[in-house]
Amino acid sequence: MPVKFKLLKIARFNVPVCLVLVFFSCLFLIASDVPERYRKWLEEEVVYLITPREKEVFLQLQTDREREIFIEAFWKQRDPTPETPRNEFREEHYRRLNYANQYLGRGTGKPGWQTDQGRIYIILGPPNNIEKYEDIDGVYPTQVWFYYGDPQLNLPPAFNIIFFKKEGTGEYILYSPSDYGPQALVADYMYNARDARDAYQKLYQLSPNLAEQSLSLIPSERMAPGIINLASNKLLATVLSLPQRKIEDTYAQAWFKFKDSIEVEYSTNYLKADFEIWAIKDSQGNFLVNYSFEPAKLSVEPDGSNYLVKFIFNGRVSDNQGRTVYQYEKTLPLTISREELSEIGKRSISFQDVFPIIPGDYNFDLLVKNPLSKEFSSYSCLLNLPAESQKPKLGKILLAYDLQPTGDQEGGVAPFMIESAQILVQSRKSYVTSDNLVFCSQLSGLPADLRNKARLRYELRQDNKLVLSREEKLDNLTGDNLLTGKIPLSGCRPGYYTLVVELVNDGQVLSSARAEFELATGSGLPRPILVSKAMIKPEDELFQTGLQLLNTNRVEEACLRLAQAYAARPELSQALAYGEALFRKNDWKRVLDVIKPFDQPEAPAEVVSLLGRTYQSINQFTQAAVYYEQYLSRFGLSVDILNYLGTCYYQLGDKARALGIWEKSLTIDGSQDRLKELVKSLKSN
Repeated sequence: MPVKFKLLKIARFNVPVCLVLVFFSCLFLIASDVPERYRKWLEEEVVYLITPREKEVFLQLQTDREREIFIEAFWKQRDPTPETPRNEFREEHYRRLNYANQYLGRGTGKPGWQTDQGRIYIILGPPNNIEKYEDIDGVYPTQVWFYYGDPQLNLPPAFNIIFFKKEGTGEYILYSPSDYGPQALVADYMYNARDARDAYQKLYQLSPNLAEQSLSLIPSERMAPGIINLASNKLLATVLSLPQRKIEDTYAQAWFKFKDSIEVEYSTNYLKADFEIWAIKDSQGNFLVNYSFEPAKLSVEPDGSNYLVKFIFNGRVSDNQGRTVYQYEKTLPLTISREELSEIGKRSISFQDVFPIIPGDYNFDLLVKNPLSKEFSSYSCLLNLPAESQKPKLGKILLAYDLQPTGDQEGGVAPFMIESAQILVQSRKSYVTSDNLVFCSQLSGLPADLRNKARLRYELRQDNKLVLSREEKLDNLTGDNLLTGKIPLSGCRPGYYTLVVELVNDGQVLSSARAEFELATGSGLPRPILVSKAMIKPEDELFQTGLQLLNTNRVEEACLRLAQAYAARPELSQALAYGEALFRKNDWKRVLDVIKPFDQPEAPAEVVSLLGRTYQSINQFTQAAVYYEQYLSRFGLSVDILNYLGTCYYQLGDKARALGIWEKSLTIDGSQDRLKELVKSLKSN
């Protein structure tokens, strides 16, 4: 017999009661696992400040050390003067919290922070003026708190927050003109008001000023009794969400994701930044992932008469199972003069990079660290890079502000470069009417018969209204099916726009893509200073994509590319990658041919390990043991190397020595069940 669940309506959705109970039970269990002092911080001290994302991250933390680091980062994100030891925001918040608990909970039976007055006081601070209507016969006790507002926070220049005692008893609760109206302020025992208009007239006789204020929380707004006041509702919603809207909480998720990868001194110093990413397919069948990093501020260190800037980029591309496909670390040091630093202060700076990647579906995570200021930033996205497209498809539209010829690049590719032109991009898509809107996209899966028939349609829309439309042939496609365009923005009104690009044939839209941008007022916008030292040469692409093929166990393809990379540049990194691919292919003789030239007294651990494994694979156990012993003496203990070494001595007939080495391995990692059984068997014989 099927089980039936009763449905509970939550926010207009029908949800089985059992699922609701499970959901809230899980939240309770997570919160109950938090130690008392941290639960008090979360549920009392910062309950009105913390965003849902911050709370979600905090509840996932496992140790008190992580919680302390998070709390420090929480306050630092709200510090108006982070360069000073004091945190004025934190001091003021606890002053407000203490005041609310001391004065605003009296006679309510609850702590002050839980009352409506306490909440408003904690969020907005002390009012500029308080009017009290507490001794008027026929009027329930009422208080009107007056505040000056900041229009930049979507607040009116001046507004009231009203509290009243419902039916004349209990605590002061928050008043809404639409939810309560003047009838909630007039005492029923004296005046039995028929409706809002009647209640307003009676209230006006008792207190004209309060009667006017009861219709709207905005003094400049005049409302008639009984009219639903949406502006006051919006004001209350804005006030209650003010602490969450004033903070950019992306730092919390970024810190949680990379907390095991960044040092403690970086943890609380999140650097706000804008990122741009654009991937295009090249003639080799790989994709070039272009990205830019534009920090909101630039921390520098004096270096003689100049200044030093330094960023470390840690990138990781992983598949859907979380396995690393490609990983890199790049350091970008930059020395700038005083004049250049001043220019950066006016224009900002954009660090740009590019790397190749084989087709596939990936997660891309970028961690950027400034070792001078101990700040970090991060970016994550999905990369959908199909090997082939079965039907015509327009790729992501990259918006830019200019396209500059570059000439011959000596066989290399720079970030945001197509053929012999450099795309000048800025993460924030803002333009003025004197600008040209430059855009680029890549067309894939285009059959040969459509190249001469299909057309491209460009549309510019503002508020879903067509502003500009034009069509053209596919004549300007490059060899990699890249298309570029330029639209003058003169004559367009300021506002938010959408660029729509469509591939059409015989009136049918085969594919489309769109991008948003802002057209601002003014005569010109400062564009960033572009910094890039990346240049991908053909042998670099062979090497990096060969490594990616190896990491995805496509050994045969990896061998082919890494062989070419090694032939073009027979250096240590190329030799190690090619040697590892040959090892997995069981071509051990070729491994020795490639790696032995690098067998020097100071050879790195990878060389020593690979030679040991190769000699072991061809049953030359004495030679393999020599390399394993060398590894352990030079680079320290390794469970894998100990196990390999034990196997070599066992094969050489020295079981006692093998047993001693394997026992040492188990002291390092006691979870090796199969090795435990082997050791036990040897001891019993």
